[in-house]
Amino acid sequence: MKRKKREVLAGWIFLLPDLVGLSIFVILPAILGFNISLYNWSGLGKMKFAGFSNYTKMLTDPIFLKSLKVTIEYVFMFVPLNFLLSLSLALLIKKPSKGITFFRTVYFAPAAISLVSIAFVWSYIFQQNGFFNSILSIFGISPQPLLGSMGQALYIVLALSLYSSIGYFMVIFLAGLNDIPEEYYDAARVDGASYWQTFWHITFPLLKPTSFFVLIISLIQGFQLFDQVYVLTGGGPFYATSTVVFYAFQTAFEYYQFGYAAAMDFLMFIILVILSLILYKILKGGEVK
Repeated sequence: MKRKKREVLAGWIFLLPDLVGLSIFVILPAILGFNISLYNWSGLGKMKFAGFSNYTKMLTDPIFLKSLKVTIEYVFMFVPLNFLLSLSLALLIKKPSKGITFFRTVYFAPAAISLVSIAFVWSYIFQQNGFFNSILSIFGISPQPLLGSMGQALYIVLALSLYSSIGYFMVIFLAGLNDIPEEYYDAARVDGASYWQTFWHITFPLLKPTSFFVLIISLIQGFQLFDQVYVLTGGGPFYATSTVVFYAFQTAFEYYQFGYAAAMDFLMFIILVILSLILYKILKGGEVK
């Protein structure tokens, strides 16, 4: 019993720094944000209590509803694509071979570069008279509106997000793959299992903890989309790439409606918590049985 108590105490000691950070940078700001959302406040001067009027206002705000729709569309594209592409890259570079270190470095490099820096480069590539349209003209394809198109801009933002993130998650998956004992694969080869049978019955089930982590972080990243939109499109054209987080930023720092902006952000926080709990329930917290 004493040994068990020491192990539990050691566990809590290791968790303490994360719990302190979580409390200071997540839980406390969420509580303060909810408090501000109950007021009408310009950021200066006296705060006027408004109750839940900021929340009911969202139901009739067409820009917010459009931003929520864009956010959901983006998340539904980003999360599965990020998962599949990063897992595919990890499987591709798992086995040691000649030159594999070079490819690992190349694939991971975008994750080590500032997202804002990458976005500025992409803004020049995908502008109307930019590099991408110059390449299209070589093949006789007429110039595309790209970032000026309501139908194309969000996909460019999505491509940028995937380009900058899959290298990081590739490394996470690679760590998970290297954790799987090689004896399982040896036994599968002896039994004559094909590559896909080995993947579905050994690799994928044993990657469940890693998959859970990747899906949760991808979900959070998806709902927090901001930098790419701010640099590439500014939410345009006609709010086609405006996410809830970006619209909340505009509401607070351009329209000076901090209470309304806080209400939007707190709603996103609640949605994220609910979706994370659903994902936790479906994947059973990444537990491997």
